[in-house]
Amino acid sequence: MNEKARRGQPPLIATGITSLVLVFVLLCLLTFAVLSLVSAQADLRLSQKSAARTTAYYAAENAANDLLLALIPVLDANAGAPDAESYYAAVQAGAADMESLAFDGQGRVSFQVPLGEQQILAVELELLHRPAADGAHYRILRWQAVTGYDWQQEQPLELIRPGTLPEP
Repeated sequence: MNEKARRGQPPLIATGITSLVLVFVLLCLLTFAVLSLVSAQADLRLSQKSAARTTAYYAAENAANDLLLALIPVLDANAGAPDAESYYAAVQAGAADMESLAFDGQGRVSFQVPLGEQQILAVELELLHRPAADGAHYRILRWQAVTGYDWQQEQPLELIRPGTLPEP
């Protein structure tokens, strides 16, 4: 037997392997900790963007509802008009102070509320001379978030030059 083993001292190589395994495990734990921290920060940024987007949408929706609530008394006040054309004209005259409303002359009114830098909440209503089953003098045709960005194509890419392909 080895003299060190007889004296009760462990062999030197067993201690070295244990230390290497411990260092490797600690490096793995450190790597997973850093990855989870980076993932948590990315989730936080995404949550903040989502919260800001949701807040902006509901603020725009509240503004659109306020416009609709301001228009409803005008619609109800002119409900006694004899025909649809005079009803539409009376509603348009009654809502003249609401600058954001756009009447198309066909019994439809639309307006837009800014939703963000490049989005708007577009609302389109159909005015009803005769009230609907629920008693309302309007029907919502469109209540939609749309982009306000107008995309322009800059320059087309010339991938294949004319005359470079052989004729069939």
